[in-house]
Amino acid sequence: MKAALYGYGTVGRGAAEALEKSGIEVARVLGIGTMPELGDRFTTDINDVLADDSISIAAECIGGYEPAHSYLKASLESGKSVVSSNKQMISRYLRELVSIAREKGLSIAFSAAAGGGIPWLPNLIRCGEADDITGLGGVMNGTTNFILDEMQSGGRDFGDVLREAQALGFAEADPSADIDGIDVRAKIAISADLAFDGFLDPETVPALGIRFITMEDVENFRKLGLICRLTGRAERTESGAAAYVEPMLYAAGSAEWALPGAGNLISLESEKYGKLSFRGPGAGRGPTGCNVALDIIDIAQGRCIFDRVNCQKDIVNGTDEVLRRYYLRGDIDGIGFSAERRAGSGVITEPVSVSALHSAASAIIEKGGKIFAASLAE
Repeated sequence: MKAALYGYGTVGRGAAEALEKSGIEVARVLGIGTMPELGDRFTTDINDVLADDSISIAAECIGGYEPAHSYLKASLESGKSVVSSNKQMISRYLRELVSIAREKGLSIAFSAAAGGGIPWLPNLIRCGEADDITGLGGVMNGTTNFILDEMQSGGRDFGDVLREAQALGFAEADPSADIDGIDVRAKIAISADLAFDGFLDPETVPALGIRFITMEDVENFRKLGLICRLTGRAERTESGAAAYVEPMLYAAGSAEWALPGAGNLISLESEKYGKLSFRGPGAGRGPTGCNVALDIIDIAQGRCIFDRVNCQKDIVNGTDEVLRRYYLRGDIDGIGFSAERRAGSGVITEPVSVSALHSAASAIIEKGGKIFAASLAE
């Protein structure tokens, strides 16, 4: 069995290393520039992969929407099963790619697209086959958890910790995808697709990040006996499902309270299983590369659990049906939500809909204001 890798950065190299003892040959690596260490396996032309009938699986580890999407689509159309670690691309094009794979009798797998090295998505599929999933989500971004953990345990300012995260390689030079919740938005959309057997447009998922958190907020949390984590959340509603991304405040004794550093903690709730949680590294060469490699191995051995995924019906995001209480601080005069009580320099609101809160906060930010909002975990 032969495979090809599209991209040979952190994840691609990790996947290649993990495949070494599998008996699956990495016959081609598609990249840019030159890679003399790969010899004649390296190519800059995808047609060298598409035209090679001996290659049956292509794994994309490039990132971004294009050319990743076009490469996977072309691979499927040329008769090759595909694997991807690309959360943004998968969240946008999952329905299309699954449709092509089913039409061609091929497989598509993407374990590493949410959870990094955690076996989250395959187990989400398995649980959903035996039980009705009612909710899911948690801490799905290691960069923001590192920042929040350092602020709350070490008393350090947001800007200082962000710069350290960038120096350590946790955060990009432009950290917007992490700190504004865009990364988590893609992951929770993919997770909702699998949990609720449909397709949720990630652009409909409201996201509030941690860009405007200050040590003033951290002190307010301390007085409340709570700790903040950036979370993605999806749950069943009367009309279908709701998904959103926002900071959330957890009490002492919760698993989220004791999640240090860049770790991830993702849970599902279902009628029979109750609550199941998966904890581990959400990124990294070794863990993420292993998940890519495992997808390749599963396809090669004819046991790809993602073959059970449909994702064809539309999931309408019903965040107006979900009510939560929120901690608010910043430019909130006239925001229009009743305060249940003070929380230091902030307030705790009466229950309000997720959609109303996100709309109001986004309007303030778009006008140049600053607001930090975090829901209270149930």
